[in-house]
Amino acid sequence: MPLLLRILCLCLSGMLLRPAFASDSESPKINSYKIDITAPGDVSDLLKSYLDIYKWRSQKNLAVDELQAAVERTPQDVTSLLSTEGYFKPEVNARIAQEGDSYHVFVTVNPGPQVHVRKVDLRLTGAVNEDPVYRDALLARLKRKPPLAEGAVFTQSSWDLYKRTTLNVLLSRRYAGARITESEALVSPDDAVVDLTLVLDSGPYYHYGDVNIKGMQRYPEKIVRDQIHLAPGAEYRRFELLNLQTSLQEMPQIGTAVVDAQLDNQPPYNAPIEIAVQEAPLQKLGLSAGYSTNTRYRGQLDYRYNNVADMGWVSTTKAVYEGLEQSFNTELAFPKQPDGYYHKIYFTGEHSIVQNLDTTTYKGGVSRTVNDRNIDRTLTLEYLSERRDAGDGNIDRPHSLSLNYQWIRRDLDNQRDPHKGTIWQVEGGGASGALLSTQTFIRLYSKGALYWPVGEEGIFIGRLEGGENFSRNPAEVPTDWLFRAGGSGSVRGYDYQSLGVKADDGTINPGRVLATSSIEYQHPVYKAWRGAVFADYGDAADTWQTWQGHTGVGVGARWISPVGSIGADVAYGVTDARWRFHFAMGLAF
Repeated sequence: MPLLLRILCLCLSGMLLRPAFASDSESPKINSYKIDITAPGDVSDLLKSYLDIYKWRSQKNLAVDELQAAVERTPQDVTSLLSTEGYFKPEVNARIAQEGDSYHVFVTVNPGPQVHVRKVDLRLTGAVNEDPVYRDALLARLKRKPPLAEGAVFTQSSWDLYKRTTLNVLLSRRYAGARITESEALVSPDDAVVDLTLVLDSGPYYHYGDVNIKGMQRYPEKIVRDQIHLAPGAEYRRFELLNLQTSLQEMPQIGTAVVDAQLDNQPPYNAPIEIAVQEAPLQKLGLSAGYSTNTRYRGQLDYRYNNVADMGWVSTTKAVYEGLEQSFNTELAFPKQPDGYYHKIYFTGEHSIVQNLDTTTYKGGVSRTVNDRNIDRTLTLEYLSERRDAGDGNIDRPHSLSLNYQWIRRDLDNQRDPHKGTIWQVEGGGASGALLSTQTFIRLYSKGALYWPVGEEGIFIGRLEGGENFSRNPAEVPTDWLFRAGGSGSVRGYDYQSLGVKADDGTINPGRVLATSSIEYQHPVYKAWRGAVFADYGDAADTWQTWQGHTGVGVGARWISPVGSIGADVAYGVTDARWRFHFAMGLAF
C-alpha cells in the first residue's frame, strides 16, 4: 500500500471508530488520562502530533472502550507513521493500565534502522530524447543537487519533493505538458534499502502561439501589449509567463492579471497565451493621517487618475502637511516601454522649518527608471531653486540643474517584516556652475541595511550611511544635495536633523559630509510585538576634519502590523546627556 494512502487510512480509521465507541452507554467514561512514550526525540515528536491517544486527551466523557481500542491500534498506527520517515521495521508495544480512578497509557517504540536509498533510476521519454544535447544537460542539472540521492535517508516527504522538483524542471521550459508516467519506491526492510524508479514523459516540444488579451475595456490595450515579449514561435518558458504576470499586476491600471498557456494537442504544438485582466478603477483618492517625532503631526491627500489623454498615462497629485514640513507634488508617469523603462515628469514645492532654518524649495524634472528583478535604477535630470533663511538677515538662494543616478538593490526574505537579507542604495550626481547652477558640485551618497536572524527568534539589524558633497561653497549648494543627521532612522537620542553645521545663532545648517551607523537587536515578546535594544553613532559636518561622532543608545518596542513595522524608541543622546522619544513606521532603512 502506498505510504500516503496508509496515513490517509490511519486518519480515517480514527474518525470512523470514535463515534461508534462514543455511543456505547455501558462503557465507563473518563475525562483525562496520562501518556508515557519511550522513543527517540524525533520519533516521539511525530507520534505526539498524529496518534489518536494524544489527540483525544482533552476529550470529555471519553469511553474507556474507545481508549482501549485506540491503544490496541497504536502499534499499527505507529508502523504506518514511521514508514513515512523511513522506518519500516519498528518494534512497538502499547498498553493501558488503570490507576485508581484514572488510566495510564504506556507506549514503547524502537524504530529500528532507517531505510537508505540504494538506487535511483530516472528516465525520460518523449520528444526530449530527440535533442540529446538538451536532454543530457537537463539530466546533469537534475543530478547535480537532487532532493533525494543515492545513500540518503528515505522519507516520504523527500520522495514527494524529488518527484515534484524533477517534474517542474521539465515543465519549466519547452515541455509544458510533461507528466510522470511511472513512480515506484521498492523497499527492502530486511536490508534497510529502497530502490527508486521515476519515469517522466516530456510530451511534445511547445512554442509560443498568439497572445489573446481579455478584460481591457477602460484602458487602451496597448499598455498591456507593450509589456509582452513572447514572440510567436519562440520556445515556451514558464518563468517568462510568471514575470509577465508580475509585471502586469504592478501596473496601476491593473487590479489582477492571470497569464496562462493553452496547450494544443496537435502538431505543430503551439501554446497560445491567454491574458485575463481585471482593471483597476479609473481614479483613486486617498486620505491619511499620522504622527512622527521627526516632523510631528501629518496629514496627506492623494489623487490619482490612471488614463490621461486616453493613453494610460498616470497623473498623481499629493499634498502633505506636517508640523515642520509641508509639500505639494504633481507628476505624470508614462506606461513602461517595451525596453522595460518607465519615464515621468514632475514638479514639487516644499517648505520646512527645521533647526531654525526656514527653507522653501521648488523643483521639477524628468526621470527614467528600470526594474530588473530586485534592482531599481533611476536617472534623473532636475532643476531646483531654493530660498534658505537662517533668520540672521542673510538669505541664500542656491539653485542647480543636476543629473543624478540612483541604484537600489533589495534582497529580503520578506518586504513587510524582513528577518534576513540586505537593502543597499548608491547615488551619484552633480551640477555645473556654468549651466543654470550657482555652484559646481559632485555628490556621492550610499546607505545599506543588513537583517540577520539570531538564534531561532532574534533579529540583528545593522545600518551604514555615508555621503560627501564636493564643492567650494556649501552656501551655494541646495539643501537637498547636502547632509544633516539625527532623529528616527538616523542617530536616535538627538532631535530631527539636529546634527550638522552649527551656526552662532544655534541654527543647524546642512554639511558637506555625512557618516552614520546603527546596530539593533530585536526579540519577540508577545505575538506581533518585539522588544529592541540599539546603539547609533554618527554626525554630519562641513568637512571630515570637523566631523565628530555622536552616540545614542536606547530601548524600544516594535509592532509588526499588517502594513509594516511600527516602532517607538526611548534613546539617550550621550553628547547632550538627554533622553528623547522617537516614533517611526517602516523599515529602519
